[in-house]
Amino acid sequence: MDKKVTLILGSLFILTSGIIFTLERLRAVLYWTAEIEAGPYELNPKLFPFFDNLFTVVFLLVGIALLLVSSRDTNEPKEKDFNS
Repeated sequence: MDKKVTLILGSLFILTSGIIFTLERLRAVLYWTAEIEAGPYELNPKLFPFFDNLFTVVFLLVGIALLLVSSRDTNEPKEKDFNS
């Protein structure tokens, strides 16, 4: 893969991981808000740790791996043909 493609894909995977984690936290807070309106509720919303969702962790690791691949120096010096 091209260096630019892996950089973009790595960034998108990390961004997707963050979006999934943010949506999970938003869902938990909205559910907690609905409980407040309904009656007895907990003092704080039940927020899940980062590593509870497998997709979040996998997307983050794949994104970091792709960023590392894109940061490798693949510009090896080309051999010059002195025979011609």
